[in-house]
Amino acid sequence: MKRRTKDQAYFFYLLWFAVAVMVFAQTSVARAELASVWALDDGTKIKATDLDNPLESGNGVFDANAPKVSIFAARNEIVSFQVILEGGAGATQNVGVSLESIGPIGNSGMTGQWDSWYVGRRIELFEEHYLNITTRSHDLAWVPGSDAEPAEMTGWIPDALIPLEARTLTVPAQRNQGVWIDIFVPSETPAGIYNGTLTVKIDGQACSLPTCQLPVELQVLNATLPDTPTAKTMLFFSGGDGDRDLMYSRYSDDPWGDDFALAESMRMRHWKLGRRHRITMFIGEKDAPDTYLQGRIEGTSFSSSAGYYGPGMGVGQGMYSIHTYGGTLTPQEANTWKNWFDIHGPGVEYFLYTMDEPDSGDFDTINAIASEAKPVPSFVTHEPADGLDVDIYCAGAGHYFIAQAQQATAQGKRVWTYNGRRPFTGSFVTDDVAVATRVNSWIQHKYGIPRWFYWESTYYNDAQGGRGQINVFEDPINFSNSWGDEMNGDGLLIYPGRDFLFPAEDRGLDVPLPSIRLKNWRRGIQDVEYLVLASQLGQEDLVDDVINTLVPRALDEGGLSEGEAVPWEENGEVWLAQRRRLADLFVDGTDTDGGDGEPAHDGGDGGEVDAADGGDGSDMIDGGDSKESGDEIDGSEGADDQGTADGATGDDRQQASKGDSVKIEGSCGCKHRSGSDLAGLLALLALLAFFRLHARSLISPDFLCQR
Repeated sequence: MKRRTKDQAYFFYLLWFAVAVMVFAQTSVARAELASVWALDDGTKIKATDLDNPLESGNGVFDANAPKVSIFAARNEIVSFQVILEGGAGATQNVGVSLESIGPIGNSGMTGQWDSWYVGRRIELFEEHYLNITTRSHDLAWVPGSDAEPAEMTGWIPDALIPLEARTLTVPAQRNQGVWIDIFVPSETPAGIYNGTLTVKIDGQACSLPTCQLPVELQVLNATLPDTPTAKTMLFFSGGDGDRDLMYSRYSDDPWGDDFALAESMRMRHWKLGRRHRITMFIGEKDAPDTYLQGRIEGTSFSSSAGYYGPGMGVGQGMYSIHTYGGTLTPQEANTWKNWFDIHGPGVEYFLYTMDEPDSGDFDTINAIASEAKPVPSFVTHEPADGLDVDIYCAGAGHYFIAQAQQATAQGKRVWTYNGRRPFTGSFVTDDVAVATRVNSWIQHKYGIPRWFYWESTYYNDAQGGRGQINVFEDPINFSNSWGDEMNGDGLLIYPGRDFLFPAEDRGLDVPLPSIRLKNWRRGIQDVEYLVLASQLGQEDLVDDVINTLVPRALDEGGLSEGEAVPWEENGEVWLAQRRRLADLFVDGTDTDGGDGEPAHDGGDGGEVDAADGGDGSDMIDGGDSKESGDEIDGSEGADDQGTADGATGDDRQQASKGDSVKIEGSCGCKHRSGSDLAGLLALLALLAFFRLHARSLISPDFLCQR
């Protein structure tokens, strides 16, 4: 037998090498499939199918040329940004996203209990869940087809936010998967610049894109936001003990059989979620005060020992509705309520909810109910009107008339507003722009509206439309009625972390889940504090200019009427730029305290502090075993685009938080050639080059006869 030549031996070595490279490329497909990773702030919704968005090349928080995220926040503020993972030619599995810390800000001391979900949580990461909007909301949010209707708000729009914990994601081919990041800056944080690193890993290893190790710079301002919001709110949720077939039925397989304490703990988790977003949540079904109400009114239910951490820690609830959506009080019952609040909540705005959305034929009945309830103030969802005599008028957003409200206020009445309707205000529905809930707080501040009421946050059962329980993670239209109105996400700012009625949607999280709309409402509430602090510095001219740039007019100012285009700014980047103008006031100089926040440490010279960024970032921010409690509080967490980023049918909808991996189906074009393609091409080129050099010897008779 003849010996092979050296060239022939090289050929076999190269052949085996090429095969090995191609096998490796196929097994490592998942690690090579992300087309891009980029970031933006919280004021824009990026659809699952919105590839090559102009903001990817750079925006107000993301430098694409020297990749970095730059954000700013006051002390006692929650600042948010988004990271967009764009899928490549194939689905990318086992994608992990982590942000260990930014300077001294990181998670620690988490309890692993649902009732203390927020304790120790300073950095939260959420998967953005998409809903496929095919039918526009009509007619309650705007006049359908008019200039008031927001443009380009169909398709796969993000809304529900599902805690990532230690889970990984599956990013579908040529689709976006958003990750929402919240950072709470404790009141004791010194002013200065802090750094951390957001890491994107595939199969436990950092991916090859430069932005998979994304520096994050946080500038902590020389200002502290107050614990009690200037822009006051009230947000109902259907968690009453007599309504266990509503919100609570998603969290229990036997809602009516569970004992009171178990149901009450779930309600408290909703109140804590509200507090974390600076929003006051309420139910108002009690016939008399009890110890549970006392804990919320006095603030002990929002203490660290009760499982709450964040803005408004230890602060009592500022409002209470008696007999929400309609009821009566006898003089004796009214005095019982008054005496109780005089002791436990002397500064609380409490009232009797006399009737909901009455017509003029109900006025005499309402007046009688209000008279008998004295000294408890009376409330009704109606604008001031002749023949209607209550203490608090709450006008619908489309019926809040500035001159009328001023006149009633001068007469000693209170005039609030509720819900939202374009062009007069922003709406609360999913198919509106991200800043739609944010702008309402600015409108509230500009026109001196004491409190903003939104009618519901957990409308999972479409009772008004007779459709029953809704799969809110799949069906974007959760509200309808006998008049033909259909609404995307109306009365739905909070999603269930469990779902016993739709088990395929059960995330296994015994806490309520926020939405992008809720978080943008919080963003607006926090913005108002910037306006107040700037005014305290004597910067009224700047404040007026910023307000008028973003909200030149609203409500009925200037004769604004139904169907017109909104006069307020819809571009989130413009909102960010104006907020930055205000923030620049607090970069240097005297510390500004919002009033009731904890004393802040002096930032000194504002020197840069580098974060221990978690070493190689291998550990996810997971909060222990992801079984920490989600108690509620007044506050807000923050685009209205929702969708399940599946395919056209929705049959393969996104199954977020149901297991170790989250999958979103879909397909479209990509930016970067995958690693498997490049490796295979490299191996092929190597073979071709070898054949070119040694073709004669490889096809010689001697070589072909060898075994």
